[in-house]
Amino acid sequence: MESLQIDLRARDWLSALGLESCKAIMKFFASPESPLTTTVIVAQRTVQIPDKTTRSVFYKLYEYAAPSWRFWARRSKARREFENYAAFEQLGIPTAQRVACGEQRDVLGRLCRAFVITEAIPRAWALPQFVDEFCPSRVTAESRELRDGLCQQMATLTRRMHEGGFFHYDLVWRNILVTWTPPDSPKIWWIDCPRGGFSQQHRRQITDLASLDKMASTHCTRAERLTFLKAYGGDVKSLAREVLVYRRERWPNE
Repeated sequence: MESLQIDLRARDWLSALGLESCKAIMKFFASPESPLTTTVIVAQRTVQIPDKTTRSVFYKLYEYAAPSWRFWARRSKARREFENYAAFEQLGIPTAQRVACGEQRDVLGRLCRAFVITEAIPRAWALPQFVDEFCPSRVTAESRELRDGLCQQMATLTRRMHEGGFFHYDLVWRNILVTWTPPDSPKIWWIDCPRGGFSQQHRRQITDLASLDKMASTHCTRAERLTFLKAYGGDVKSLAREVLVYRRERWPNE
């Protein structure tokens, strides 16, 4: 049994390549080195379209050596990620453009494999690498401007997401990309969100804030971290206290 969802913006070029089923898509993106084990494979591919244009995409495949009961009657991580990208767009959060997602299950409904495809964000840096490369400290005026701009932008996007009732649940720095074409300001993008969703649990808000603060504690000053919380809004002292308590509980050996 298989199910396939294709974003309307990608339907024409996938169809031109004959990629209109899970089987066809997985065969097209298959790697001969793929192990027959439970694993996650992520590959970037440049796809040549018959009209001579190209598309750079990321293909993420979840493969299960034995069909997984874990996702019986539940959405796969790939499908949740695909749907969460749509939620980001609705909330006005820059994110990777969706292409397709699919699931293959056995006759009992157990998940065998699932994939999600997104368009690559051109010339993007992971946030840790961007900070290390362009603004590792506050020594120069340019680096201070870059750091303050990223801080304000992250606070705005995080607040917008939480006010919309959505929580990322894996909002770590490696899942944040940055593009920058001077003299414009850098732009932040959010990716990799297979566990997020809409919720009313306050604990999920603190999880997101603590996840951001975990690496911020080694890359940012204390003043910058407090500035982020002030820009995010709410009771800064209370949020800071809850974030630190969560971090001590979640990562006691950091």
